[in-house]
Amino acid sequence: MSSIPGYAGRILRVDLSGGRTVSQSQEPALARKFLGGTGFGAYVLWEEVPAGVEWADPQNRIIFASGPLSGTRVKGSSTISVVTKGAITRGAAATQANGYFSAFLKFAGFDAVVVEGRADRLSYLYVHDGTAEIRDARHLVGKDTWETEDLIKDELALSSAAASVLCIGPAGENLVRFGGVFCDHGHAAAHNGPGAVMGAKNLKAIAVARGSGRLPVYDDPRLSELANRLFDITKTDSYYQTLYKWGTLWILESGAHTGRVPYKNYTTNVCPMTPEQLKTFGPEYLREHYDTVRKHPCWACQMNHCTVIRLQEGPLTGKEGEEPEFEGYTSVGTQLGIFDWRAVTALANEVDRLGMDVNETGWVMGLVMECYEKGLLTKQQTDGIDLSWGNVDGVRAMINRIARKQGFGAVLAEGAMRAAQRIGGAAPQMAVHTMAGNTPLGHDHRANWPYMFDVSMANTGCYELHLSPRAANLGLKDIDPNSPQQIAWWVATVKWVAPFFDSLGICRLANREFPELLVGLLNAATGWDFTQEEAKTVGLRIINLLRAFNFRHGHTPELERPSPRYGSIPVDGPHKGRNVAPFWEEMRDAYYRELGWDRTTGKPLPETLKGLGLEAAASELWLAAK
Repeated sequence: MSSIPGYAGRILRVDLSGGRTVSQSQEPALARKFLGGTGFGAYVLWEEVPAGVEWADPQNRIIFASGPLSGTRVKGSSTISVVTKGAITRGAAATQANGYFSAFLKFAGFDAVVVEGRADRLSYLYVHDGTAEIRDARHLVGKDTWETEDLIKDELALSSAAASVLCIGPAGENLVRFGGVFCDHGHAAAHNGPGAVMGAKNLKAIAVARGSGRLPVYDDPRLSELANRLFDITKTDSYYQTLYKWGTLWILESGAHTGRVPYKNYTTNVCPMTPEQLKTFGPEYLREHYDTVRKHPCWACQMNHCTVIRLQEGPLTGKEGEEPEFEGYTSVGTQLGIFDWRAVTALANEVDRLGMDVNETGWVMGLVMECYEKGLLTKQQTDGIDLSWGNVDGVRAMINRIARKQGFGAVLAEGAMRAAQRIGGAAPQMAVHTMAGNTPLGHDHRANWPYMFDVSMANTGCYELHLSPRAANLGLKDIDPNSPQQIAWWVATVKWVAPFFDSLGICRLANREFPELLVGLLNAATGWDFTQEEAKTVGLRIINLLRAFNFRHGHTPELERPSPRYGSIPVDGPHKGRNVAPFWEEMRDAYYRELGWDRTTGKPLPETLKGLGLEAAASELWLAAK
């Protein structure tokens, strides 16, 4: 029994090289300082992955961490944070998946799993009833993410509802840099290549049996009251109601003419779809025309955005799949000039089954298709595959080659930035990414500078803003999205929210950024006397520790800017002529100032780190610099 309500009280340590598993006690002081989830992962990464350790090294750690609210009555309270040194940026990766894994892990007796080493053969970890065992997974070589989950459950004689399986597909096994981690048929933690790290460790999956463990909390009635109050906002607020009803399914149709949907690798900002085509991507149309199998909500959740469907297109026809989110429909749809909703639905599911990040897949394929159109690549160079815009069969053939690193697919398996460098010529001018190598979600951020700025400044290989935070929820005033100074202030000021959220172990979509309610939930679970100021400090502590880790591993301010295409000027559409470049240095300077970072090097200042209780990081960053 944990000494802290809301926690399982144990950390599972796995050394794949030695074939050992060890259970350790959760430290109460550490739990309060970093909470769990992303916070705990950041702590382990800093403590145990020194300079010189690369993402594929056995010494790298990959951490799977729940939070103090995981497995409770809070809606969507099974968010697992996956933290490691990532394959894309070669800096910190912190990415989340929902489903059941986080809750089941706690019921099995553990708050987190920390993996090091490399198994001598493909293996999987089976966690149950406070114990763990490493099992042979050679029979799972090449299996996709859905097949892997089903085969492991059959092998363990566990029903679909009795276990959660987190796994990689062929892409992770083959060390595709944007290989992701997938669980519960469709939930992905994929940014910055955690699947490639699992593949480098010869770890195919982690299976957790739900077990009979209970998770006592300090004040269950109070926790239920606050959880319901927070979710009622999601259900009744005029903006959040749409998310409650459709998830993100509505955004493409409503945003198609706003300049925020990516079309053909940013070569245009004008929606090329006919009104009839666009209508087929509307939520009402899609839900009416899907062959819906069942709702598939996450732990304790009532949102209406996880739906299992039967696919009607391509080689997966007749198989079950997941209703794609907005980024699925843009990344392998509008971004590639594919406007058939059935084909896009099938492609998004195939990318998931292969075990790749759908966003990076879209940016890689968009780059290649533009190069193909402009003659930088020939059909002979692309293994005889026609990669003209809109060619569904060509995209399907190439993503399968990427996942298996076959032929030209091996070049693209390196991600958009490195693939462009390998292709050469004008390709680096066409690739959408930050100069650290990470790509954005499936959006056109040239119309949304706060998000372009956040992605470019991120310490995790992804965006760090909390979805679309509303100023009023945080007691702040709305900003002018065209003001560079206000953009920098806004991104810096709300920076703490997402890491705090992700350390609680709850979904950002089902729960919103109301500090008073979130802190109340934490206190109801643990019995602590947390304050909103302490919550902000935890979020900033995590951001600064991840940043210190990145500087330890070679990060520089020169990496914190968009690539030429990502930061390009739209040549048409509603944002024609809009140019972020003249304001970038001004925004970055103001951002550093707001966060207490050195305005020349970008490092957190010694007093900033010490004020957050990160004295060791202050000593390493600044003593080494003298």
